[in-house]
Amino acid sequence: MDERRSRYSLADFSGRLNMASGTDSLLTSIRAIVAERYEKDTSPLLLSDLGLVLRQRGLWPSAESAGKALRQAIEEAQDPNLLIVRDKNSPAYIAVATEATKDIVEQFMARRSRRSSSIPNLDALPRSVLLAFCVRSEGGEPVFVSKTPPFKYRLGTPDESDRDQFLLVDERYRRPGLKITELSELRATDRLDLQARIASWSRDNDVSLEDFYITKERKHTNALERLLAVQPREVAQKIVIPGDIALILVKHE
Repeated sequence: MDERRSRYSLADFSGRLNMASGTDSLLTSIRAIVAERYEKDTSPLLLSDLGLVLRQRGLWPSAESAGKALRQAIEEAQDPNLLIVRDKNSPAYIAVATEATKDIVEQFMARRSRRSSSIPNLDALPRSVLLAFCVRSEGGEPVFVSKTPPFKYRLGTPDESDRDQFLLVDERYRRPGLKITELSELRATDRLDLQARIASWSRDNDVSLEDFYITKERKHTNALERLLAVQPREVAQKIVIPGDIALILVKHE
C-alpha cells in the first residue's frame, strides 16, 4: 500500500513539475512577444491579439474560454513585466503591458475614452490622407499631408515656399505598414488604433478632420438642375429659359 502511494505521489509530482515547466515556457514566450511588441509600438497590446499570436505559434488552444484562461495565467504569474490593464469604461477592452509601459497604456486608454464621441470616420477620409498615417518611410523621412484639396501626402520636408501648405504627421501618430487596401478588412483593433492615432493628431495639431472628409456631390433633384448639369459650364451660363418652362422643369423630379 505504501509502495502504491509512493508511486502515485511520484507520478503526481512529476505531472505538476511538467505543468510548471510548461507554464514557465509559455510565460517566457509571452514575455518575449510583449517586449518585442512594445519596442515597436506603444499602443496597447490587446489580450485578444496576444492570444491570436500564441495560437498562430501553436502555444495556446483555440477555444472560447481561452481569453479568460490566458488572463488568469498572466495574473497568477505575478510578473511585473506581464501586467493586465483594463479600460474602466470598457471592461471588454483588456491589454497586456509591462511595468515600463503600464502608464503609457493607461494614458492611451484614458485618451481613448475621452475621444469616444469624436472617432474619425476612416471611410470618409481620402486614401492619400490615410496613407500619410500608414506609409512606410524607409529612409526615415518625415511624412507630410497637404492642408487643402486635392489632398496628397509626401515623404520628406516640402520646399520652404510650400511648407505652409502641408501638415507634419509625426511618427508617434503613424502605423507604418498597416495595409488599408480594403478598410472593411481591417481588424477591429487595427481600425480602432488607427482612429485613435488620427484623432490624437487632429487634436494635438488643432486640425478639423471634417476639412479632409470626402464630400459627395449633391444629387440634382429636379429636371432643371439635371439639364444644366449636363451642359458645359460656358453653355450653362448663357442658357435663358422662359419662366413657365423653368417652373415646369423645377417641379419635375
